[in-house]
Amino acid sequence: MSRKVSIQTLADQLGLSKYAVSRALSGKTGVSESTRTRVLELARALGYRQNTPGSAIHVTHTNQADTSEPPFALICMNQLNRGEPHYWQRVLSGIITGCNEQGWHHVIVSPSLDIPSKEIPPEKAIAPHVDWSRCAGIIVMGAFPHTVLQRLVQTERPMILVDHQEPLLHCDTISHDNLEAGITAARYLISKQCKRIGLITDDGRAASFAQRKIGIELALNHFHMEASEDVRFQTWHVDYENGDWVNKLAAIMKDLPAGERPDAWIGANDDIALQWMQKLQQMGFSIPQDGLVIGIDNVYTAATSSPPLTTVHLCKEELGQRAVEALKRRIERPGTPKETVMLSTTLIPRESA
Repeated sequence: MSRKVSIQTLADQLGLSKYAVSRALSGKTGVSESTRTRVLELARALGYRQNTPGSAIHVTHTNQADTSEPPFALICMNQLNRGEPHYWQRVLSGIITGCNEQGWHHVIVSPSLDIPSKEIPPEKAIAPHVDWSRCAGIIVMGAFPHTVLQRLVQTERPMILVDHQEPLLHCDTISHDNLEAGITAARYLISKQCKRIGLITDDGRAASFAQRKIGIELALNHFHMEASEDVRFQTWHVDYENGDWVNKLAAIMKDLPAGERPDAWIGANDDIALQWMQKLQQMGFSIPQDGLVIGIDNVYTAATSSPPLTTVHLCKEELGQRAVEALKRRIERPGTPKETVMLSTTLIPRESA
């Protein structure tokens, strides 16, 4: 006696998403061979039959994507980051490469930071122009307000956060180990016998900046416990988006006695470090003779600056590719605990330090 078995039935028993089951049954890309085998074996065992003669499996695509077209990953990117070439464009390049490897298309959107909460469905509020039935999942690049992330979750698509953490949401996160990056920078300067270290940062701009600062403080506290000598540490908070921060900090520096000026500077990212190193040179300081400068990111211009900038390398393209891998895993294993993956960092010593 035949039984009515739906894609949802198979998905529930296997702990997979309906999307993954549909892809496996139709022979399309986007699922691993082991997952495809599990789906097909259960479908046969339950008598899931296909309409075409001689076939053992029937695939109904009720409320499913049209599998004649490949699925796509919806990439949410803050409008402010879309033109930034040194970091986010490289992460985006990695995401696109990862999508191509999976046989997925990609759609890039910049959701409004003030999405209505109830007036219209989340899909229409976020990206009304796309065919959501083909959306395999969502990759969110960088920081977005919690209200926007909530609306993205309401689409009921798997979602991956890149370089941003939101503990209240059940989302996987892929990021760099920014804590390690701060520790690495501070330990390197300590090894160079620096006694007065200054950090230039804008904590309000990104969680990664705050994490790097914590890493620096951890490294310095650990050093103080191990050594009898002391290292002075001071944080200089600037408005990073306001280009005049360099001149304001320079004015403060001029009023500092020579014995209170830092003998080493850490920029919360390479751009800050590069701007400040240039300003120090304009003020008559020689780098590294009068002070060491180190950044975090390893952007292209860090290697071509004068002098070349010592920095902590963050693997940006790899970050994007790992986000796609995380999305694929979440599609295939929707019920598993959320994961936070942190990619390690590497020191790149150059002439500035």
